Amino acid sequence: MKITLLSVLTKKEHELVKGFQIEKNRVINHEGDVCEQIGIVISGKVEIVSYSFEGSEILINSLHAGEIFGNNLLFSSDPIFRGDVIAREKSVVAFINKENLIYLLQNNTEFLTQYLKAQSDFGKSLNSRIQLLSFNTAEEKLFYYASKSNNVIEFKNVTSLAATIGVQRETLSRLLTSLVERHLIKKEKGKITILKKKR
Repeated sequence: MKITLLSVLTKKEHELVKGFQIEKNRVINHEGDVCEQIGIVISGKVEIVSYSFEGSEILINSLHAGEIFGNNLLFSSDPIFRGDVIAREKSVVAFINKENLIYLLQNNTEFLTQYLKAQSDFGKSLNSRIQLLSFNTAEEKLFYYASKSNNVIEFKNVTSLAATIGVQRETLSRLLTSLVERHLIKKEKGKITILKKKR
């Protein structure tokens, strides 16, 4: 798969990038690790997760091909991972350490432009995620999440959707039943359509 951020590099510059195949469910970085490089997802799916006091997993961000992680920490005064970075699928990830990243940013204008774009996209995605998690009720979270995809949610199963919006599976299951009964949503296999906006 062609990743724009890497496609603008010369053959010599590619030598500064280290690619690795990561097995499914392997932790790439643990909470508390010092961030020493950025990661670029080439293929697969990588998630950044934290944990509640009860030990429940909270999804912070979900990254796919072309997206980056560690970028918001690498130049921070406190470059410590606040959650685990986990390969949720068998993935290929490219890594660039701080020294090499600075070199590329200084010497390749196209790379600089694409990096800034990826940085901005990451920021928007993270802000949206933070806003989602800020809502108090499961209903508010579900409707907000749906609003980001034209009021249609496609999902693998209730468990995965519950993790995505940050609620308990049982809570979401009861909520979906209630919303169907109130004619606020249409629920099909793997798909939820909002019929009426929450007032």
